Amino acid sequence: MQSGNLVLYWPDLGNTVSIAALVLAVAVFVFGLFSGARANKVRVLFAVVLASLLGWLIMPLALQAAATVRLSSTGTGLMIMITVMLVFVAVLATSIYEIITVSISDVGLASKK
Repeated sequence: MQSGNLVLYWPDLGNTVSIAALVLAVAVFVFGLFSGARANKVRVLFAVVLASLLGWLIMPLALQAAATVRLSSTGTGLMIMITVMLVFVAVLATSIYEIITVSISDVGLASKK
């Protein structure tokens, strides 16, 4: 199945829902900047880059697993697999950030301000 065909299987929620989700995402990003993400920008960037890299490296294994259980043979199956990988990378980035901010300060490796 070509990747261009995935758009045919993704549920069409309408432009209003997509625009509202985009506005909410931008609002969360902006509020995050003012509530501490700016002070921790290196930690946030490191967590996002590392989680994205790990997700990118894991994707071939996920594709093989999806093909094994015949999940990748349908558009719905591909949509489920992509959604699972998006959630996986988001949880991984959050976990990496928590490890960096909590664990490093607990062992005394945090920078002194």
